Amino acid sequence: MRKRWLVMIGAVVLAAGGAAAVKLPGPVHDALRGLKYRAEFAAWVRGLPAKRLADVMVPMPDGIKLATDIYLPEDGPARKPAILVRLPYGKDGYPEARHWVSLFTPHGYAVVVQDMRGRFGSQGVFAPYPHAASDGAATLDWIAAQGWSDGQVGTIGCSALGESQVILAAARPKQLKAMVPIGAGGAIGTAGGVYGYFGMFEGGIPELASAYGWFARWGGKTGDRMDAPPIDYARGLATLPLRDAIARARPDPTDFEAMLDGFDQPGFGAHTGFIGDDARFATPALMVDNWYDQSVSSTLVLSKLMRRSAPDQHVLIGPGGHCDSTGPFSAGHVGDMAVKGRPQPYDRLYLGFMDARLKDAPPKGPGKLPPYRFYVLGEDVWRDAESWPPAAARQVTYRLAGDGLSRAGASAGARSLTSDPMDPVPTLGGAICCTGDPATRDGPLDQRPVEARADVLSYSSAPLQVPLRIAGPISARLTVSTDVPDTDLVARLTDVAPDGTSLMIQEGALRLRYRDGFADPKLMQPGQSYTVTIRLRDIAWLVRPGHRLRLDIAGSSYPRLARNLNGGGDPNRETVPHKARITIAAPSELTLYDLPE
Repeated sequence: MRKRWLVMIGAVVLAAGGAAAVKLPGPVHDALRGLKYRAEFAAWVRGLPAKRLADVMVPMPDGIKLATDIYLPEDGPARKPAILVRLPYGKDGYPEARHWVSLFTPHGYAVVVQDMRGRFGSQGVFAPYPHAASDGAATLDWIAAQGWSDGQVGTIGCSALGESQVILAAARPKQLKAMVPIGAGGAIGTAGGVYGYFGMFEGGIPELASAYGWFARWGGKTGDRMDAPPIDYARGLATLPLRDAIARARPDPTDFEAMLDGFDQPGFGAHTGFIGDDARFATPALMVDNWYDQSVSSTLVLSKLMRRSAPDQHVLIGPGGHCDSTGPFSAGHVGDMAVKGRPQPYDRLYLGFMDARLKDAPPKGPGKLPPYRFYVLGEDVWRDAESWPPAAARQVTYRLAGDGLSRAGASAGARSLTSDPMDPVPTLGGAICCTGDPATRDGPLDQRPVEARADVLSYSSAPLQVPLRIAGPISARLTVSTDVPDTDLVARLTDVAPDGTSLMIQEGALRLRYRDGFADPKLMQPGQSYTVTIRLRDIAWLVRPGHRLRLDIAGSSYPRLARNLNGGGDPNRETVPHKARITIAAPSELTLYDLPE
């Protein structure tokens, strides 16, 4: 009843000229936006050159039915290949799903758009992603049995729409002939030693901003819980203990706590469906991502794993953030870094890729891709490679000595910082989203405000005499000791221009209890030295002559990463903060890959 009244109020305000000039309560504003959204969707459907079969309830083997829309081209053969889009964000007009319908139906494809289990119109209970493979496979069987289907199906979509594709492909369904997972590194579980799980963890540390933003907004597990409560992001991100953050934001259950609890538990990945090293694939794939997606390195790990059993694999990586392939080109920058190149013809690539595998069209033009195509920031060119890192790339090591980085001589010296979880080092750019603060920016930003803090150690090289084209993974191998049983380390590589601007290249982090692997957590002995390796995200970036490399070391990056209270207990349940004195000593080094011209 309350919702009906809100909709009626919304209709009156819309008739009076819209909500732009009226201060409305949050639920009323949401109802207004819903009305506008539905009106736009209805107009879009009317303009489609396709027939829509709405709200078909597709049965799953356990009796649950999933709400599904089918878009059939008005002309072409009676039986046609299909593109399947499964999503947790509402099939009725979700902009990305609408884009795929508009792209593929004019080219003779049926497009099937389905609410995932427990979401919007579908029955059941949602979780990431124990049902992605079985529900996806049952939907493929259902599609193949329809009179309009020729039995061949491709999948496409970004983020959760991509992650579920990868998990489905690990079941090797025979109808799945091609897939285009975009921004789908969150499908990884333990594969490659990553332990990513929904993109929720980095180096064993919860990706706080994105996890809080997603579960607070989208965490509902049944179709009647799809509306988000009013969200106080600043208060929610600061919640202690961390485990209570979502429960204080919304009263209904979510999977936030289960993800935190399961991270380093044996069998968690197998139970939830996330990809491990034992996964095998048979589906040709075009994996698409961007350098400032938090899970871009996981995308590269997944593609390498897929190649073991399914050789028709391709990776395309642009300069932007999560699900933002074209934005940097239209804006002319990503973060504070200029982007002067031209985007790939993404839609033409997707059509060509599907045509070659679902219609037996010869791969040509944009449909013919190398194993790897990537954008080099700072050089503003696209490059192709047969492997990653490229075969011509050579490993380069810089040693930490004093406050410098040197390719010659030995690592030397020791430096210390004090990490205070109640005054954490703020996140400045990088792969950050979902803070609720419109001032938050992602991408390569100038790090000088952070580097000026006393709790950040900086190590700088001499000005480069020749260009350094970084292309591959980056890692920092550090000798570390601390006075607490557990703490975090954040490593950040920057490009320092002659004017002092220090642009982030990439960042990585590690919770030190996981220094010997995420399946083998061990507390530290205060005062004892340990060798730890921090993985930074992969990148392709040209550092020009006259510029310097800089490695920054800190104990936090908040709110992108959850704070470690440094007490050595369950970090998700701790409430009492402890300062950590962290010392970086010799030998310590930075390793990257240089791709010569």
